[in-house]
Amino acid sequence: MAELPSYPFERLDHGVAKEVAPGIFWVRMPLPFALNHVNLWLLRDGDGWTVIDTGYNDDETRAHWETVFEATLGGRPITRLIVTHFHPDHLALAGWFVERFGCALWMTYSEWMQAHLNRLGGATADIDARLKFYAAHGIADEGALGYREKRPDFARIILPLPDAVHRMNDGDAIAIGGRAWRVITGAGHSPEHAALWCEELNVLISGDQVLPRITTNVSLQCVEPDGDPLRLYLDSLGKFRAVAPDALVLPSHDRPFHGLHDRLDALADHHAERLEAAYDACAEPRTGVELIPALFHRALDAHQMGFAIGEALSHAQYLVGEGRLAKRRDADGLIRYRHA
Repeated sequence: MAELPSYPFERLDHGVAKEVAPGIFWVRMPLPFALNHVNLWLLRDGDGWTVIDTGYNDDETRAHWETVFEATLGGRPITRLIVTHFHPDHLALAGWFVERFGCALWMTYSEWMQAHLNRLGGATADIDARLKFYAAHGIADEGALGYREKRPDFARIILPLPDAVHRMNDGDAIAIGGRAWRVITGAGHSPEHAALWCEELNVLISGDQVLPRITTNVSLQCVEPDGDPLRLYLDSLGKFRAVAPDALVLPSHDRPFHGLHDRLDALADHHAERLEAAYDACAEPRTGVELIPALFHRALDAHQMGFAIGEALSHAQYLVGEGRLAKRRDADGLIRYRHA
């Protein structure tokens, strides 16, 4: 059985920067969701600083950043902003940073394009299309997800984005503070998520791809209804086997931890168990909604239901790809999964 992660640091207060490795500072910011915080990182970088991820676009987060700037930057500017992926808790203040400091924005190209697509109301931000997709999988009452009331409006939350980006690619070596950081891209949670590994410091900034306690959300999306995001995610996890087992892992949620390889084992076991639960549940034809109780054994609020239906569908689609389940739209218009 995999060991639990070990945490070398206690929880950090908002608006405080704590050095967790030479030249690397942990900043924790609030979020207005059940997952109520996000971790961000400040790295000393020559005559300036590199920031990794921005936090949410609200007055409270900006005020906390002002405190960090005054207490930590030491008069040196932020010269580079790296964003791991397009989700608003990581990207939403990118425009604010770039305008304030004149710094360059670094992202993988898919994530940068996805951010622009969402902010301009593109297909992946179309709530009507998403609700129609979920209705076909068994959610008859759109209010059950609370999307219209609770889903963030990307056009409002994400500030205007820079028109140019410095592209990061898988395997790139980025010099930060005189040390090489290797880019490790992953998919499933988002299109081309970027993590960063510094062998010299034995530090991995894992973003949302590897979290110590909760599991990363991996959802089937309405714009790719026959996709297989869980397979993409699990394949991505294999890349992190090249990172030293005793690395200090800096995740986007919870706390920095040790125990990377044990956590990778635990994540693989978790999804294997969920796949078997989904398969067993489909002994009788099931919609995506009817699969949720097989995978989630607790009460879910409207916000969590949106993630749960996406997770249920990603597990079912994985089993379709394995040839174990078949997917069919029945006479009532609902899509159901059943044993192949």
